[in-house]
Amino acid sequence: MSDDALLPRPFALGFDFDHTLGSDQGLERRAFYELAVEAGVPIDPDDPGWQARLDELLELFRSERITLDAMLARFSAALGVLPLRAERWQAHCFALVDQLVRPLAGARELLTALRARGVPHAILTNGWSPLQEKKIARALGESVVGTSVLVSDLLGVAKPAPGAFAALTDELGMERERCWYVGDNPQADVGGALAAGLRAIWLDEHGASYPQDVPRPTVRVTTLRELQALIENTFAP
Repeated sequence: MSDDALLPRPFALGFDFDHTLGSDQGLERRAFYELAVEAGVPIDPDDPGWQARLDELLELFRSERITLDAMLARFSAALGVLPLRAERWQAHCFALVDQLVRPLAGARELLTALRARGVPHAILTNGWSPLQEKKIARALGESVVGTSVLVSDLLGVAKPAPGAFAALTDELGMERERCWYVGDNPQADVGGALAAGLRAIWLDEHGASYPQDVPRPTVRVTTLRELQALIENTFAP
């Protein structure tokens, strides 16, 4: 790690949730499959074409380029049925939380350590409320008590837009150059944070290749336990 990665004290941390602190194992896509069964037009969960189509719809929705109702209208049209109610898809999502949502290894320990050290931290996540809060509470339990959670659909702006990160730094009460954002997505998390004036930590659990057209992260870690050790050994107040 180079000297320019060292953080002036004091510092604050922001976290993505999905694939950074927790995993929902494709919960929202699974809810689409269940909704299709309910509509009498089941689709094959192993069909790569449907997987890609649903992932595209979810990405458009999470980044607030289409509304929830528009997403369900497109899904219904693809099934060839009358428009399905968004409330039914949401109900399937909620019902799957306890079954599918899990913390990433080291997530609870990291947040507990940050709270014990008095390091300001918060979660900034794209998605819709209250599903994101329910997933976060399920995955992180008592370790997230007292931690601020900012969800894009309540903010009215989604990552990588600068406004999302401005809301985070306001919540953390720290200058942008003293705030680090941790996430798995190079474009939304790393690129968005850097463009907004924060420093960025890329969580690369799977040895992914980094996009050539996205600014490089300030720091790369492969596990949350590695991040915790880095904080304790290098960044600790």
